[in-house]
Amino acid sequence: MKHILYSVLTISALFLLGPASATAAPTRHSLSDTPADVQRKAAAREKQTAAREKVVAAKAAKQASKMQRLAIKSRKATSKLQRAMLVLLGLEESKAVTSPARLRRQLHTHQKQLKARARMAARAHRHRAHE
Repeated sequence: MKHILYSVLTISALFLLGPASATAAPTRHSLSDTPADVQRKAAAREKQTAAREKVVAAKAAKQASKMQRLAIKSRKATSKLQRAMLVLLGLEESKAVTSPARLRRQLHTHQKQLKARARMAARAHRHRAHE
């Protein structure tokens, strides 16, 4: 029984693989082709090959840009997590807390604006008083 099964499998494998290998190697040109036909077919094959290479290059470029975007996103997420961890450990102040240097800078800017307004008001008052 095993011998029959093995022989059937062998014959079917030869039957399936035999014609496929014969059709897998097409001839370059038949005897009835003219030299112009041979050149035309060669040019068509080259054109197809170039088109395939172009498609492959486009896919590779698209994949590269996708990987670049993912790298940027992961880098941003990593930096946010690192900052959150430092804030959590108390090594850095959170952005919600305004630093003393920033408060001093804001106060100084506000005072400069008040002085400028006072100067302008004084000039306007002097101008009105002289008229």
